[in-house]
This record gives sequence, C-alpha cells and structure tokens, in this order.
Amino acid sequence: MSKLPTPDLNDQADNCLLIARGDEVSPHWLVYEVHRDFLSAPRTFAVFRLWSEYDFDWLGDEFTEGLTCLSSSDQHWRISLPRLRFECWGELEFVQTCYGAASASEALVRALTPD
Repeated sequence: MSKLPTPDLNDQADNCLLIARGDEVSPHWLVYEVHRDFLSAPRTFAVFRLWSEYDFDWLGDEFTEGLTCLSSSDQHWRISLPRLRFECWGELEFVQTCYGAASASEALVRALTPD
C-alpha cells in the first residue's frame, strides 16, 4: 500500500467510522482529518473503504499514533485517532481526499454522494 495521508492527531481533529456489513456490497467507511499547518486553513479529510467481516477489537485510552499496518500478510490494522481506537483485519483502501468539508461526517457524505 502506498503512503497513507498523515492524520491530524490533535484532540480537536475530527474523524468518523461508519460500520456496515464490511463486505463488497456494504463496506465500512473511515474518515479522518489530515494534518494541517494552520488552524485557520480549510479542513481536509482522508476517506477510506474498509472491507472486514470480522469484529473490531476496540482499544482503550492508549496513546494516539495514527494508522499502522501490524501485519501486511494478515491485513491487520491498528487505527488510533483522537476518540477512535480499534484494531481490525481486512483491506483498507484510500478513496479520496475531501477538501473544505466542515466535519468528517460531511466529508463522508460527499464521498458517498459524488456529483
């Protein structure tokens, strides 16, 4: 997998996870705010599809580190963002960057309803 967009790990950064069936028809969706240099800059979000038919392992209040592939052969991921921490097994696909959205949920709606 190519380099993923770097998440903003500050407490005010926004993210969301839409949990669905996790299969080809109804994948999960992950959106997180991308690091920005200036707080006044328009917000940018990275949008991903996640195919995983396994249960997520929810993590506690461990430190926030971003997205880490723990095992590429097993497609084992640790997603650790502000207020959203879990491990999962499955395929993570970068879909797009959404520029200028007010929130992660708005970025997700834009990705799900293209022009």
